[in-house]
Amino acid sequence: MSQTQRLLRRAAVRMMLASFGRWLRWALLAAAALFLAYLAASRLLGLLPDRFSLVALISLSGAAFVVALLCIRRPAEQRVARLVDSRAGTKDLFLSAVLPADSAGAFLPVVQGEAEQRAPGIDLAKMLPFRWTAGALQIFVAALLVAAAFRWSPRLDPFHKLEQRQKIAQQQQKLQEERKLTALRAEAVAEETQKQSAQMQQALARLDKTFKDAKPENKDEALKQLADEQRELGELWRKVNNDQLKQALDKSAQSFGQMNARERNEWREQLQKGDLSGIQKQLAELRNALAKVAAMPDSAEKRAAQEELAHKLSQFAEAMKDIVKSPNVDDALNRALAQLDAGKLSDLAQEATQDAMKSLDLSKQELEQLAQSMKDGKSLEDALKSLQMAKKLAAAGKLDGANGKDGMSAEDYAKLFAEKMAELTAQQADPDGQGAQGRGGGIGNGARRPEDDSVKTSFKSEKSPAMLTDGKMLLEWKTKDVGESGARAEQFRDAVRGVKQGVSEALQAEQVPPGYHDAIKKYFDTLPEKK
Repeated sequence: MSQTQRLLRRAAVRMMLASFGRWLRWALLAAAALFLAYLAASRLLGLLPDRFSLVALISLSGAAFVVALLCIRRPAEQRVARLVDSRAGTKDLFLSAVLPADSAGAFLPVVQGEAEQRAPGIDLAKMLPFRWTAGALQIFVAALLVAAAFRWSPRLDPFHKLEQRQKIAQQQQKLQEERKLTALRAEAVAEETQKQSAQMQQALARLDKTFKDAKPENKDEALKQLADEQRELGELWRKVNNDQLKQALDKSAQSFGQMNARERNEWREQLQKGDLSGIQKQLAELRNALAKVAAMPDSAEKRAAQEELAHKLSQFAEAMKDIVKSPNVDDALNRALAQLDAGKLSDLAQEATQDAMKSLDLSKQELEQLAQSMKDGKSLEDALKSLQMAKKLAAAGKLDGANGKDGMSAEDYAKLFAEKMAELTAQQADPDGQGAQGRGGGIGNGARRPEDDSVKTSFKSEKSPAMLTDGKMLLEWKTKDVGESGARAEQFRDAVRGVKQGVSEALQAEQVPPGYHDAIKKYFDTLPEKK
């Protein structure tokens, strides 16, 4: 590379650096002005969110460097040579040295030789100095203004925009939390439903196998297996018929707004049978209405539709609270109402409406689980009734699995056992098979007949293991002394507690069907412990 080319290249680099400095100065000053305008709009007027101020400052500073880099260009060689000639006073020597051969003529070698001799003696630092002091001072002052504004500028809200943004942020955070709750509850309901269904199928399958494996000659083994199945089915029945399910169809419900009382009663009757067709139809209508509102543009018509839909959803929520009395269903519907209310904010309309539809789907899922629990409870009650009859038949040696068939339902077993029980009752009433003629033929005179102890009967002498009272009084001692204060009251309370405890023991020992437990316990729980 010649001395002239090396000189011109170094001069071009200094020109590019000087150009970059100028562009960077103007870009940083422009970025500072834009940031100050952003702060004024966000903090003084409240028109923009202030939470992005630091991000805006970093972004504008980075953008200034990028703009400065994009704006610099490599200068043409002739322009560099002309600038060097003007600063060095060489009278176009270097410009002539870089001109094309046809333009310089026959004197080009002489010019180039002269330029080669003069090039090493030129000091570019003096001829093309970097004058950065003024620009750096301007950037420093701008940085001080930005820092002071960023640190001490007040936060005002003359147009109440900041308040509205805070409200939207709170609603958005609440929507996110409710969305997580809805998803978690939906997963839990699906898991509970699947688990309960599997337990039901397994329990009923084991009971069916016990019925089919029963043999009259092995009545003790059959009774033991039936007792185990009864205990398991009883536990499952109590699990299915929990407190929530007991309160689900409380008939003490009152009216709920303007909804049709006849429709309410129909829903109640359907739900008692495990049928959700009426409620599902109403839920589908509400969901379709939600989808239509979500698709509408922001307008007065949309707001009116939202108000009407919120009114209908509120009435439906009150109806479910009045009929079903399920906290989980109430929570899902109330969440849908809150999300629909949040959808009135234009910034959250689409998001809130989608969340409201998911909450409606969850309420439908909760109702389906409730209806399935009612069906399962009814199936378990029927199975327990059949099991009670099967135990009586097994005790009499009349339970034979050969009478069963593959694919028999609980109703089929109940019918079969009822027929066997009728036969057993008739046989016990007439063990000799002589019918109404008695021992001598014809109709007797109604006198008591003599008993024959040698005749074998089905009577079993048993003693109840449960004690329904607090014990028998064996001795009474009467005196004329004054009794201790509160002694009789304490004895009365002890007696009542003993009766209540005996009732619980009797329910377990006598194997009373679970369907009657609550009524019996409720009666004895009403006994006062003070008198």
